[in-house]
Amino acid sequence: MNKICYGCGLKLQNEFPDKPGFIPQNKSDASYCQRCFKIINYGENKITSVPKETKKIIKEINNDDKFVIFLTDFLSISSEVINIFKSIKKAKLLLISKFDIIPKSIKEKTIINYLKNHYQIESDIKFISSKKNYKVDELINYLYKKKINYTYIVGLSNSGKSSLINKLIDLNKLKLNKVTTSNIPNTTMDFIKVKLNDNLTIIDSPGFIINSYYNDKIIKKPLKPITYQMKKNETLKIEDIYLNFSENTSVTLYLGNDLEAKKYYHDINFNNEINIGNDSDLIIKGLGFINIKNKGIIKYYNLLNYEIRESIFGVKHE
Repeated sequence: MNKICYGCGLKLQNEFPDKPGFIPQNKSDASYCQRCFKIINYGENKITSVPKETKKIIKEINNDDKFVIFLTDFLSISSEVINIFKSIKKAKLLLISKFDIIPKSIKEKTIINYLKNHYQIESDIKFISSKKNYKVDELINYLYKKKINYTYIVGLSNSGKSSLINKLIDLNKLKLNKVTTSNIPNTTMDFIKVKLNDNLTIIDSPGFIINSYYNDKIIKKPLKPITYQMKKNETLKIEDIYLNFSENTSVTLYLGNDLEAKKYYHDINFNNEINIGNDSDLIIKGLGFINIKNKGIIKYYNLLNYEIRESIFGVKHE
């Protein structure tokens, strides 16, 4: 069997039910493997290990002479993600996806200036929302003007790669099978080539995986930043993470609206601490970030995957 699953990109097979790409014997004409069929039709959330490591994906891309579109959503921006972006040595575009969830008060120019200055990015940076069809046409025109006929679309798992490709399929009114989308990691497991027209072919790719908190709550509405006035030695609980502040400070949460956050007044045995400067962001990978106004020491419990950076909304980036 030489067909591939149009949902995840894996080769279809009917010998091993427990392995990726499986389809029953009587479904030999299927376009999707059993896993993708269940995701599409039944919303099954079964996490599957990704067969391609980040280094292998990057190596394949760097060995190919094609343009690269790198997607990351606003809440996932971190030095770890930007380092993956920089490891791509081909001509590329940094595309900030899911722009519909960013509060209208946040200016695109502010984010672009910050990214270029803080992370020393020289490539172009643009914004997009497949859900709202925001600047999708502008992206296509950008590729045409640069005479780009082939492009990879890469990014973190769940960054919106497959949703963007499906939007491009719709806009081009193509009668093609859709790429599988879901809110679970590793939905796309191998490269999938999609010819949109005679001038443009796009290649979907497996998502990059970083150590982060798994959040299965899809953000469907614009973020509503919540600010807490934390007093000295008060504790803030975010899901199962506990943060204790050594100084009075204003704390603003840029997290999914469905995540539980509240002040916590019981004793906690904090297992570590970090120093943080004035007007800094505490990135909690997989969940978003917290802006903290005043410097101090943060004691924490159950905080595993995080970064500290200067505020993305700093005045100097306006």
